[in-house]
Amino acid sequence: MQVKTKIILFANIILFMAIGPLIAAGFFLGKGFLLPLGITGIVLGNIVACIVASRISERIQRLTTLARAIASDQFEKRIEPTNDELGQLARELIGIAEKLGELDRLKSDFISSISHQFKSPLTAIEGYIDFFIEGIGTGIEKEKQIKALNIMKHNTSRLGKLINDVLDLARIEAGQLEIKRQPLKLADVLEEKAREFQRLARENEIEIVVKREEEIGQVLGDGEKLRKVLDNLLSNALKFNQKKGRVVIEAKVRGGQPGQSSGFVEVSITDTGYGIPKEEISKIFDKFRRLGPEEETAMEELKGPGLGLAIAKGMVEAQGGKIWVESGLGKGSKFIFTLPRA
Repeated sequence: MQVKTKIILFANIILFMAIGPLIAAGFFLGKGFLLPLGITGIVLGNIVACIVASRISERIQRLTTLARAIASDQFEKRIEPTNDELGQLARELIGIAEKLGELDRLKSDFISSISHQFKSPLTAIEGYIDFFIEGIGTGIEKEKQIKALNIMKHNTSRLGKLINDVLDLARIEAGQLEIKRQPLKLADVLEEKAREFQRLARENEIEIVVKREEEIGQVLGDGEKLRKVLDNLLSNALKFNQKKGRVVIEAKVRGGQPGQSSGFVEVSITDTGYGIPKEEISKIFDKFRRLGPEEETAMEELKGPGLGLAIAKGMVEAQGGKIWVESGLGKGSKFIFTLPRA
């Protein structure tokens, strides 16, 4: 039974319960004027009930149409909400549509980006395989062979990293990320990562500096996951920096007393790059969110599908820490995360 019919039926029951005794009293008491008065009341009541029922039914129909549009991936459809319960429901549906629309857009961007990420190294590998096939029987200089094999190896590594990133994000989302927490000498890990990124930094005239307090000691974490977090943050710090810029890796003790195991260590990576717009900061760690535009020619081997910060957040939190960013457009960025002291 439709809502409109139910409202009219319910209104009639109330009207007969209210006016019926009046009509009956008029009949038994011989008050003739009460009968037409009662009938008039019932008729007017029905008219009002029909008008109210039609309006409510129409609004419910609009909500149904909006819900069907959302189910059909038509997230741009809107209705004007009112200031009652149905209006509140309309606002909730509109909010859901906006979030789903944003997620759909990010998913499309992600698929487009990750397709390019797979296609680029695969094309390079395929090209050099053809190079070897065409060279069979004619001979290829050893130097060219070594160069071609190194390029193929590099692109194979890029594919492996991309696959691992996708798998890591899937594990984080499913709550299945395996963490092996143990005492780690943080200073050694930071120096190791700074050395690894020095070549890329020098190529782009960027200086990497490590600053740390002597008493930072050990942290409690997973060495592999900590290195992955630093890889992602340092990649971004170089990728979005400027030539002759600077990246500062700093570690400080927060809470507790020197020599004690209480408290945590705060690690920050600061760059002198483009910075992040204020409206983007709250979304920067969302999955499928890209940090910013990348020039096609800039630091090719640091480019990725935009999963790094979501993975870094998941890994830091899985180790008992927190991660956040301080930034402003044109002011560079400072990514900060914490880990408990061992």
